[in-house]
Amino acid sequence: MIQCDCAERTGIEINSYQLFEDLKTFFNTQIETGVFLDVPVTQPYFCGYNLNPKEVKDEYKWYADKWYKCKCCGTLWEFSYPDFPAKGFVRKFEDGVYYPKD
Repeated sequence: MIQCDCAERTGIEINSYQLFEDLKTFFNTQIETGVFLDVPVTQPYFCGYNLNPKEVKDEYKWYADKWYKCKCCGTLWEFSYPDFPAKGFVRKFEDGVYYPKD
C-alpha cells in the first residue's frame, strides 16, 4: 500500500538554487513511486492589470509551473519555480481544492 507524508510537510518559500533542486527531486521521486500525480495547472495564482497609455487595462496572469496531487490523501501541491532573484514557492492545499495566492 502506498503511503504519503503530506501531513508532515508544509509549504515553503524557495530562496536558494539548492532548495529548488532538492524540491524538484522530491516531487519527481513522488511521481516515479506512484504517490503523486502530475496534474495540469489550470488556474493562475495571481492576476493583475497594466494600464496602457490609452487607458485600456491589459490583464496579466501568473501560473505555477507544476501542480501535484497526492493519490493517498488528496492534497494538492503547487510548485512555482524561482526565477532568481525572484523567489519561488511550494503551497499546500490539504483539501485538494485550489485557491489563488493571498
